Amino acid sequence: MTQLGKLHVLMAEDARAIALPVQAALEQAGHRVTHVTSGEEAVAAFERETPDMVLMDVVMPGMGGIEATRRIKAIRVDHWVPVIMTTSLGADEDLVAGIEAGADDYLTKPVSPNVLEARMRSMQRIAAIQRSLGSIIDNIIEGIILIDRDGKIIKFNHAAETMFGYPAREVVGRNVSMLMPPPYCDEHDRYLQRYLQTREPHIVGKARRVIGRRKSGDIFPMYLGVTEVMTPEGENFIGLVRDLTREEAMQARIEHLAWHDALTGLANRGSLWQTMETWLAAPEPFALLFLDLDGFKKVNDSHGHGTGDEVLRAAAERLRRAVAGTDVVGRFGGDEFVVLLAGVDDDARAFAIANRLVAELSDPIIVDNHQHSIGVSIGIVLRRRSDASAQELVRAADAAMYRAKETGRNRAILARPKG
Repeated sequence: MTQLGKLHVLMAEDARAIALPVQAALEQAGHRVTHVTSGEEAVAAFERETPDMVLMDVVMPGMGGIEATRRIKAIRVDHWVPVIMTTSLGADEDLVAGIEAGADDYLTKPVSPNVLEARMRSMQRIAAIQRSLGSIIDNIIEGIILIDRDGKIIKFNHAAETMFGYPAREVVGRNVSMLMPPPYCDEHDRYLQRYLQTREPHIVGKARRVIGRRKSGDIFPMYLGVTEVMTPEGENFIGLVRDLTREEAMQARIEHLAWHDALTGLANRGSLWQTMETWLAAPEPFALLFLDLDGFKKVNDSHGHGTGDEVLRAAAERLRRAVAGTDVVGRFGGDEFVVLLAGVDDDARAFAIANRLVAELSDPIIVDNHQHSIGVSIGIVLRRRSDASAQELVRAADAAMYRAKETGRNRAILARPKG
């Protein structure tokens, strides 16, 4: 017998004279044999340890081979296990009944060694194909979950184990809804039965983003594609799943960086321009403060850009804390910042907020146990014309900020756009 791969054979045969030579031939070829003498024992042995194939005698005391075959075929396993009936010559009725019960092939008694060897070679080739396919499925990076028409899990590959945190043995035979959070877990069986009754696809044949639940209870986003496959036992459904946690986190990071300054986390220049355009399109008033740090170049020159970056982060955080949640603080570039004050329509209130920012940045910033004293010069402009542009407001505030620097620094000056 060629060395294809040894099989575990469950042999149900009550006649010792028939069983012993068959068992001896199989074991001599290197196969492992579990011998039982009744249908009840065959079903129990199958449930304890799924074999690679079953040799089933038709007539045995108690439960016969036909009923045992029917019960074995009803047991859900993650691969095909062939059942070969053994029957005497001329027992056509038994043979037909066995095949209708789910048997896959038959051998006549007494079993010919040559025929047995040929059958075993055929089963070895089938088992090798199944192992190859199983290895491919288990090593695919996407999770693969196979369920039956009742929603019970039949196959759970290694990627699915990693994704959900369950070993396959803990989920096979259980309802797939255990992998879903509420309310989806409560609705799954109803969706599945509705599809089986109406054949109207809502998930089957489609791919979508859904929510999964790990063994730990953690909820995570995942991609799910479901395909229906027909088997002799009825419909099965293959779910291809991919964890989107890292992918969505990366996408969120990319989107955040598109509108936020990488160093300080504040709104960046592009985001500030867009916000100004949005606010200008609405009738509500607002004020724009243009800030430039005083003494920051000295920090960079004396202590290096690493320390300068830490000072910028600390200054940005102080600015963020000093304004209302409806206001917008952004880094315009270098050590320049812009603050947009929502709803501010009078000079006094704008000055009060600007002076608060001056005070916030007057206290030394400590980096690596060293105090760094900086200040800030601020130009203030209020939106007073409905036709004012963002560029006009920024130019006016920038010019006012430079006048603040020229007149002593660490102060705020109000400007008005032309017209």
